Amino acid sequence: MHKIRQATIEDLEAVKELNTKAFAANPKWDPDAVRNWASTREGGKYYKEALEDKDGYFVVCEEGGKLIGYANGTRMEITYRKSKYFEIVNLGVVPEKRRSGVGKALLEEIAKWAKAQGYEKLYLDSYIKNKQALEFYKKNGFQEISISLEKNL
Repeated sequence: MHKIRQATIEDLEAVKELNTKAFAANPKWDPDAVRNWASTREGGKYYKEALEDKDGYFVVCEEGGKLIGYANGTRMEITYRKSKYFEIVNLGVVPEKRRSGVGKALLEEIAKWAKAQGYEKLYLDSYIKNKQALEFYKKNGFQEISISLEKNL
């Protein structure tokens, strides 16, 4: 059985390792993505700051003493919109535990916390070619509101 808890700085190395497993397919959807980014100096700095973010929330899911999923986010300023937003920056589950309720439990925990903090909406980005993730988020109440575009120069 899995257990969700707030992450601590002691989870830093395990979270970086988990990120590498959970997002191993990202280069398939984004050839510009840095493989094993969480293991880079920049990745380590990002996760340390995310774990210490006073405006954020970072949770992990454990099973048998091992991390199998995590989600983190922070306050998001969108001055041209009326609502108060919390951005889910990452939600990752190891491939062998997907479709087992872990992602849904992490999402529900983040939503519960954000609502208790006075946030009105959750926001997140997903690769448009990651159909499994898009299906998951839509199934859990998210809807498409924009699309990002890029062009090689």
